[in-house]
Amino acid sequence: MWTRSARLPLLLAPACVAVLAAGCGGGSYNGSTTPSGGSSTQAAAGTSGGGGTATAANVTVNTSVAPSTLDPASGCGTTDLAIIGNLYTRLTQYGTAPGPSGTKRFDPGNIQPYLATWKTSAAGKTYTFTLKDGLKFPSGRPLDSAAVKYSIERVEKINGCGLFFVIDGIPGLIKSIATPDATTVVFHLSRADANFPQSMAQPAAGIVDKSVVDAHGGVEKNKPNQYLASHDAGAGPFLLGDYEPNKSAVMTPNPDYSATPAVASKQLTVNFVNSDPTLLLQARSGTVDLTIGLTKQSANSLKGNNNVTLVADTSPLSEQIGMLNTKPPFNNKTFREAMTYAIPYQEILDKVAFGYGKLFYGPLQPVFAEFDPTLSAPRTYDIAKAKQLVQQSGVKTPVKVTMVVQEGNTTDQQIGTIAQGEWKKLGVDVTVRTLSASEYQDSVEGHKYQSYVRLDGPGVVDPGYYLAYDAVCKVPFNLTEACVPSNDKLLDEARVEADSAKRKSDYDTITKDWAAQSPKIQVYADDTVVALGKGVTGYVYSHEADFRTLGKTTN
Repeated sequence: MWTRSARLPLLLAPACVAVLAAGCGGGSYNGSTTPSGGSSTQAAAGTSGGGGTATAANVTVNTSVAPSTLDPASGCGTTDLAIIGNLYTRLTQYGTAPGPSGTKRFDPGNIQPYLATWKTSAAGKTYTFTLKDGLKFPSGRPLDSAAVKYSIERVEKINGCGLFFVIDGIPGLIKSIATPDATTVVFHLSRADANFPQSMAQPAAGIVDKSVVDAHGGVEKNKPNQYLASHDAGAGPFLLGDYEPNKSAVMTPNPDYSATPAVASKQLTVNFVNSDPTLLLQARSGTVDLTIGLTKQSANSLKGNNNVTLVADTSPLSEQIGMLNTKPPFNNKTFREAMTYAIPYQEILDKVAFGYGKLFYGPLQPVFAEFDPTLSAPRTYDIAKAKQLVQQSGVKTPVKVTMVVQEGNTTDQQIGTIAQGEWKKLGVDVTVRTLSASEYQDSVEGHKYQSYVRLDGPGVVDPGYYLAYDAVCKVPFNLTEACVPSNDKLLDEARVEADSAKRKSDYDTITKDWAAQSPKIQVYADDTVVALGKGVTGYVYSHEADFRTLGKTTN
């Protein structure tokens, strides 16, 4: 059994963002009939630079967080997935949709072939993938069905963070994997799962060269491979060159890479810069092509700067105030509801997030295809109503609450301080405790405190995957311990439902029932903001990085 769910931010970074290449063929996310093939789509046009010729050039990316590992089986944080996703190919990938300022963004409702097309059995429990013929690893070994089977079974054996992605958050999902020939991989599932193609698009499902693994430690049960933590064994669009942990990774195009789209850069250098002032200074000077992870305040200060173009996209993440539903005073539903009306949402969005976000209230962030804005309308700031609800709850005030925030996360700290001041008006005395990153993670995942502030969201943008650990009764990954038993049954049905309209209806009911319980506070859906340098082309936003189409023009 794994020890962590595959939430997107493992240790809370200032921002969680990536660049996804466009491109690819048919496929279906909602469980409808999957086309057997498809043609590629075009990468996003550049959003800056004007004239000039798009030629292969060296591209530099600055990001705020360094990866903890480069192994698909163990990667969990956003930068882990960013680098892994560019070093390893998968069976499937995300399609794209129009984004802001002429860019594109990933489309979780459109999963497309990467290295394979697929068909689904009528019962939805068997997926047959057909690989392209003639694929190979840099070692010269074939990238065939045996390599796919080995790679997925390796993830299962290592039993790290990557496993939750690969099994779509469903324990025991993959019963067996068959390889009737070199280009056919058949997954036999324990239950129908309409979202399985998206699980195969995750970096955790990256296809690994067995010969490299065998030469460097092999596969040990429940143990990460130390070699692959800092080396690669894939056949992705890029090959890893110079890599200095916590400093930089230099990647060059793989000459044998044949998937669509082609790599746009001559060389890609990713610098890991954990200083926001340094990120801001280099972005402002125009010396960097793409800056990821700026605080909202720093990003906002770049407005009007001629060296950069700011691009903001709605991410799968939201700023949340968690309330432990099983501990006083938050074990009282009416009291929890009262707290939701005692948060100045618009003021926080304007002054803390500098407008980079969207207000809503519900279990699903707006990025989900199943999100319904009419059922997820934001709650209002209404102290009078909050006081009335506290009185109706029967909870005797004053009452003491401890709320934890992570050290160095100024956004969460600001939100905690604002909640502290507002809840004081209701007779709720909040102590805001600042914990180190490791202490914070341990305390929140251990359900040790009544409340927390956290930027959170799913690694796989599917409501079934997300709610399976965020809202299901009596699972350890449910950080608020929220429980609506009828929703658990409905969620189980929705995850196997092939009809998109019926799935939507199920999730609408789940949304209404969840909101009626007020299990947590959705402060705002977070926008990811990046700074593009002059002449940058091919930027496509996603929660998991893919730098294939990232390039720039030369005058």
